[in-house]
Amino acid sequence: MSATVQAPGPVLVGVDGSGRNASAVAWAAAEARASSAPLVLLHDASGAGERAGRATVDRAAAQVADVDRELRPVGEVVTRVASEALTDTAREYGQTLGHGAESLVVVGRRGAGGFTRLSLGSTARALVHGEGPATVLVPSGWDLTRLDPHAPVVVDVSHDADDHALEHAVTRCVRDGRPLVALSAWSVDLVEGLIDRPIPRVWDEHADRAERELEERLAPWRSAYPDLEVVALATDRHRVAALLDQAVGAELLVVPRGRSACAVAEYAQCPVAVV
Repeated sequence: MSATVQAPGPVLVGVDGSGRNASAVAWAAAEARASSAPLVLLHDASGAGERAGRATVDRAAAQVADVDRELRPVGEVVTRVASEALTDTAREYGQTLGHGAESLVVVGRRGAGGFTRLSLGSTARALVHGEGPATVLVPSGWDLTRLDPHAPVVVDVSHDADDHALEHAVTRCVRDGRPLVALSAWSVDLVEGLIDRPIPRVWDEHADRAERELEERLAPWRSAYPDLEVVALATDRHRVAALLDQAVGAELLVVPRGRSACAVAEYAQCPVAVV
């Protein structure tokens, strides 16, 4: 993938009227304002009906106005599973706008569901495991006003084969003037660790190779955006643990879809974009 950033597409946020959902609505509103993108509020009214669903959307629109009164969100009330409706609507908007614009779906980490011990709700879990558009999961209580203006965007490039996660992170950093932390986790194969060579030497060789490969991967982006502050972090720590540590104080954590995405999204202390 070339080291260029794409034009923003619409921001779609799932709303359910719960207090836990308020942070997601506020995050989506701030994102729509920053990217000059259309904002869509979508609610699944399967259980409550059209009238109650419209009232939920109206309350979410009032929350949007608290962030920016100039925003004019579009409200959509549907009667099907929220994760499917968000994915399908995002694709429809993307096809309508064209020009490579990619929709962004935003949901709360938890919604109105009654299973209090679950740290990741059913809608969020379905979107993380699906093959839909980029999805941001916002933890309950996330407060944009308390965020450090220089907080970094952290991206996991360990298994980001096509640099899609890296592109998403760079787009945000370039737009907002934030630093980028690119993390690549590496490990030593067990068989190689058992060969008749000093383990410290094997570890040093892998560390040097990982750092070199990460720098080579970031080089086109550094060249394309020379003002972008980039921190390259190659680590032999467990991938999830390293990402969760870096997420503390971050503005956003960007991870590619895969086995680790759900664990990261479930426990990170900042919003997580799964792309």
